[in-house]
Amino acid sequence: MDNRAIPTIVLLFAGVALAAPAGPRAAERSPVRIVYGYPYADRCPGDGLADVVDRWGMYACNCTSYVAWALSANHQRVDWFIRGSMDAWNWPNVARLSHFVIDRTPVAGAVAVWPQVARPLGHVAYVTGVRPGRTIDVAEYNYPGPNGTNTWGFETRSFVRADGALFIHVPRRDDEPRR
Repeated sequence: MDNRAIPTIVLLFAGVALAAPAGPRAAERSPVRIVYGYPYADRCPGDGLADVVDRWGMYACNCTSYVAWALSANHQRVDWFIRGSMDAWNWPNVARLSHFVIDRTPVAGAVAVWPQVARPLGHVAYVTGVRPGRTIDVAEYNYPGPNGTNTWGFETRSFVRADGALFIHVPRRDDEPRR
């Protein structure tokens, strides 16, 4: 065999392996690529509260608006939102109406919901990775810090304990090609 053909064969086999059909949750396990670029960031005041309603009917600069944007940017469905009903604590209830899976199993691309955090509104974040020991990486806006302190603005956090969180598994948009 000609040694020049080996890289071509390796690439061919690698391409076949990448194109092979995967299990139903493989898309959820793939790395999430887009967490930066929230279009309302330049309008977010230092106290985290903006009097601007985003295109999803949520207040800009809140955790819910950011997660709606992250879902959209990552080609996941956002057609399930109900205007006026999207406080973070209510996301699982609204997601159930669209027959999404809601459970305690984190995957990249899921929405983490902490209904008891920042009462009475709750908190949502976009899961960007899953680590051992029931910890996750998230991207979020306005995470309420310890003892009621506020961290106003965007941040990514790693090794976040998943205890007490529900996870909404939001599928890709129907108009997107399957990979």
